[in-house]
Amino acid sequence: MSYIKGINRNQLLLLPPSLDEMIEEESPVRIIDAFVDAIDIKQAGFDKSLPAERGRPPYDPSDLLKLYIYGYMNRIRTSRKLERECTRNIELMWLMNNLRPSARSIAYFRSDNKKALKQVFRQFVVMIKNWDLFGKNLLAVDGSKLRAVNSKKNNYNQRKIERHLALIDKKTEEYLNKLDENDKKDHGNRNVKVKEVLNQLKLRREKYEQLEKKLKETGKDQVSTTDPEARQLIIRGQITEVAYNVQATVDSKHNLIADVKATNTNDRKLLGVMGKRAKAILGHNNFDFLADKGYFNQEEIYLCSKEGITPYVAVQDVGHGHPIPTKEYRYHNFSYNKIQDCYICPQGAKLTSNGSWYKKDTRNKNILVKHYKTPLCKNCKARPLCTKSPVTRGRVIERSNYQGQVDANNRRVEKEKDKYRLRQQMVEHPFGVIKRQWGYDHVLLKGTKKVEAELNLIFTTYNLVRVIKIIGFKELIRKLRAFSSFFGKNGLFKRFLRLFEKLVKTNIMQIKELLGYIYIKIIYIYHNKFLLKADFCTNCR
Repeated sequence: MSYIKGINRNQLLLLPPSLDEMIEEESPVRIIDAFVDAIDIKQAGFDKSLPAERGRPPYDPSDLLKLYIYGYMNRIRTSRKLERECTRNIELMWLMNNLRPSARSIAYFRSDNKKALKQVFRQFVVMIKNWDLFGKNLLAVDGSKLRAVNSKKNNYNQRKIERHLALIDKKTEEYLNKLDENDKKDHGNRNVKVKEVLNQLKLRREKYEQLEKKLKETGKDQVSTTDPEARQLIIRGQITEVAYNVQATVDSKHNLIADVKATNTNDRKLLGVMGKRAKAILGHNNFDFLADKGYFNQEEIYLCSKEGITPYVAVQDVGHGHPIPTKEYRYHNFSYNKIQDCYICPQGAKLTSNGSWYKKDTRNKNILVKHYKTPLCKNCKARPLCTKSPVTRGRVIERSNYQGQVDANNRRVEKEKDKYRLRQQMVEHPFGVIKRQWGYDHVLLKGTKKVEAELNLIFTTYNLVRVIKIIGFKELIRKLRAFSSFFGKNGLFKRFLRLFEKLVKTNIMQIKELLGYIYIKIIYIYHNKFLLKADFCTNCR
């Protein structure tokens, strides 16, 4: 019985198949081609979107964008690997029209088009929004740490610098003692090797002194030498990593990403920022905003409420100097009377304040609190069950200037547990796919802006893959081509603009007035429906 045999690789074909015939009808590479053709490359602001009249012609930005989206979709994101794939991958040969850019051209495209790559993500979000794939009433935000191009060894804080300086001083003293011993033994003939080591220690000390000076000048608590904008962040428990904190806002309807942002801080002060950005994207504030306890911050909850957004943030467990002995006497069992500005304790006593506001020294800035207490606490029978504070102090309830919004948030989370449980399956799913399935647990670029550009590429690819699964290959191709036929670089709208630019140069006033009116109308429709809603407000960037 013979084996299955292939064709003879040396056989000449009279009519060899074209590249297009070798690509499957429903290959994702056809989606990428249609998607990039639907993107307004010039409006996105890509470098060399208009080629120069002189000099060597550059690569079309749309070709390199197609290359990168294909690479990120297939777990290939380094420039040298992409360069290699252009010479051996049939799908890329088809997609790139057999172009073979160098690794340097590929790498520079990603690093030089930071803002443009962000605009590509925004334009796709606008498409998704117009295709009614966003529910627009329930969003969730979460952050995940992606390792930066900076090792822990090259990240320093004041404590680490002091430790290194102390170690250098100790070694210097040891080598100086060794030099004294050599002087006595060799009658002044010093050991050259010891002198070299001392010079090295001196240089190392100067390095750490410079780092210490930089810390003091910047006022920051740490400095990274490879990627200056990367920070050592807590991953979980006591485990830390030099990383970026990637924020993603997800819509509940199909778990599509509505917004992404790279930061180098923890989640604690990002709820208000991400809420404002989500409001700008959706064009309204009538939505619920879910977040985990890492975002629990009284000021941020207040800022969301002020914007008209309804936050659902899990209550963070906060340690107390004097722990409450029993659950029955915890804060939520004290009822607040807004009219009389007092608290009623479980025993029926009234806790009042003197009306003064005090600054609270916590991680929350700009927080003012009132103190509520009662003299009845001293002789109360339930006092051992309520507080462990001294008798002279008694039980004190603190109420911040944001407490009304915080209490409303806590009641919502407690009352609507089923809604809050949706957060995990909404916003943690994309990070699971990107970090575990695709292996993108680290970034390749340095600096917040460049990292954010790479993240926009990753999440554009994620959304593209999701939309294929949601509406199907053929329907997505149809929608992209319909969009491209009007707004693409060779679409009806772009051709009209080129025609208008030619006609407007003539001296026929009637044509100019008529075309000017049509131009203004189309620009208004174009910007309001497709572009302006993609732009975030200046205060939210």
